[in-house]
Amino acid sequence: MTESEGESFELTSAQRSVVTSAQGDKLLVPAQAGTGKTTTLIRRIEHLMTVEETAASEILIWTFSRAAAQVLRTRAGRSAVVGRRVRAQTFDSWASSLLLEAGYRPEDLSCRGFDRRIELATDAIENGVVEETERGAPAHVIIDEVQDLVGPRREMVEAFLDRFPDMGFTVVGDSAQSIYGFQVSDPQARAEEAGLFFRWLRATFGDELREVVLDENFRARTVETRHAVPYGERLQRLSDTVEVDMEAAASLLRELRSRLAEVASFGKLDTPFAQDSLRDFSGTTAILCRDNAQVLLLSEKLGQLDVPHRVQRSPRSGAAFAWVAGLVSATGAVTLSQERFEQLLPELKIPANIDIEETWRSLRTVAAGARNQLDLEALRRVAAEGRLPDELTTLPSHSILVSTVHRAKGLEFDRVLIAGFDATAQRRIGETDTLTEARLLHVAMTRPRDDLYRVECPDTWTLRKGEHLPAPVGRWYVGGRERWKRVGVEGVETDVCHEVPAGVREPETDPAAAQKYLLESVRPGSTVVLRRLHDLPSSSTETPPYGIFHADTPIGEVSKVFRHDLWRLLKRSAGYRVKQWPYLITGLKIDCVETVVGSTAVTERHGLGGRGVWLAPRLGGLGRFDWTHAERVPEGQDIP
Repeated sequence: MTESEGESFELTSAQRSVVTSAQGDKLLVPAQAGTGKTTTLIRRIEHLMTVEETAASEILIWTFSRAAAQVLRTRAGRSAVVGRRVRAQTFDSWASSLLLEAGYRPEDLSCRGFDRRIELATDAIENGVVEETERGAPAHVIIDEVQDLVGPRREMVEAFLDRFPDMGFTVVGDSAQSIYGFQVSDPQARAEEAGLFFRWLRATFGDELREVVLDENFRARTVETRHAVPYGERLQRLSDTVEVDMEAAASLLRELRSRLAEVASFGKLDTPFAQDSLRDFSGTTAILCRDNAQVLLLSEKLGQLDVPHRVQRSPRSGAAFAWVAGLVSATGAVTLSQERFEQLLPELKIPANIDIEETWRSLRTVAAGARNQLDLEALRRVAAEGRLPDELTTLPSHSILVSTVHRAKGLEFDRVLIAGFDATAQRRIGETDTLTEARLLHVAMTRPRDDLYRVECPDTWTLRKGEHLPAPVGRWYVGGRERWKRVGVEGVETDVCHEVPAGVREPETDPAAAQKYLLESVRPGSTVVLRRLHDLPSSSTETPPYGIFHADTPIGEVSKVFRHDLWRLLKRSAGYRVKQWPYLITGLKIDCVETVVGSTAVTERHGLGGRGVWLAPRLGGLGRFDWTHAERVPEGQDIP
């Protein structure tokens, strides 16, 4: 029972028990890796809608990540019963939507962190806001990957289930795959979080709660991909106890490492065999790393070798598709019919494989007009507030994915290459996280269907997290043997200026031509160069501006966030005055081209229509500093 198989698979008795339970039942479903959880959930939704006659709008589906939500939506789309009416949201996305309905303004939320929004949503639940929303309280809630609910998100879900005691629920998770405890900073609280939600469910609902265990593996189809499967039950037992047996955890981790050592080595990526194998493989490949430093270096290496791939985004990172800007500004009308929408598709350059019916329904869930129309001004407002459905902000799948294990949670692939799990890594993180390390390796080793390999990972000693600098920065940077050395910087989603369209300010160009170029010539994975435009910073705590160039064509400028972070990165000490900045930053990649919503006056003034929408690139990867134009440095001034 894998993603590639049809939905005609005959359910096991345990799966059937979950699927056919009544709407008001309260189910806890411990489901080990590869046991057909997603198919079971799709069949569960079918049963609720057909046999229990529960409306799709009365079913709330929560997932942990956008990737998991996308998988659930894709699989649901194959069901004639569920069709494409099922809506799955991440906890963070649902919380933000609830707060907007509660009266919070988008600008009030944008300045708050993710955890704080979750805490505000918990308060809203307890104050009865859910009952006052258009949909009201659901009849049944389905919650996936609950083992990763820790801290504020766990408390929000507990408040929700407590608030509606008559509501049915289907809660699915596997404590053996609990790998997000790092989100809790206090070590003691982090240790207590493992299995805490499972214990809360059992204590709160008692005899009302029915547990159905899924433990028959359908994903792993070869001997090597089944190496880690038997360890799931042992990890569950260790994770579900309040006092962890650290000796048993260490023993289990050694066994998993020994199993990983037995699988074939893929070797180094710069060998012709490895490159040909990656390019020519007909299935899906994931290169799974222990941390983002390894992801950045491996992605950089693949880029140098011209191996197309995609880096898995953070679960919280979404970007409005480029064609949304085209749709909003395509006509001066206030509303749009489905017929007109379909007529506009060729002009909007929507991907050919898009499901038109599903996309139309997704748009109307957030911007419905009268008589089956789409309200374009409402769509503009939703895009500005970051409330577009996840399916309109999630990048399409790619045959080669580079990801941390954390970001690949809930996904499966034909082939998996594992990097960065060895005894050296364990010594680096310390013995207190032995069980977490065992769970992380178990998750990595249970992602493949057919092939599992080890792959050599570049040495990450030059990559450091900027949180410990004299002026802390929340991103990775490339250093050197000397503590003051700065060689490069990570690109993140906030690095491009969204105040005005490309070309309006420096580097100057025709804004309309820049928009056309972004739409037609810039693709994910393309390399860009950041070029310092002059030597005059806007303030004493930021660098001068940098233009963003794609094949020598200007496509935007960096944001104030980037200029400020780069200035902080270049400070050697608290009292050091930054006097010189890189002339070029090379190697950053285009993550996507996204829709930006801003001033209607600006777009009208520069020939981009009166809707206030435009396109901007989003950056990622590792940028390397180029100081070769240092002849501009005044005599006697050093280069960092």
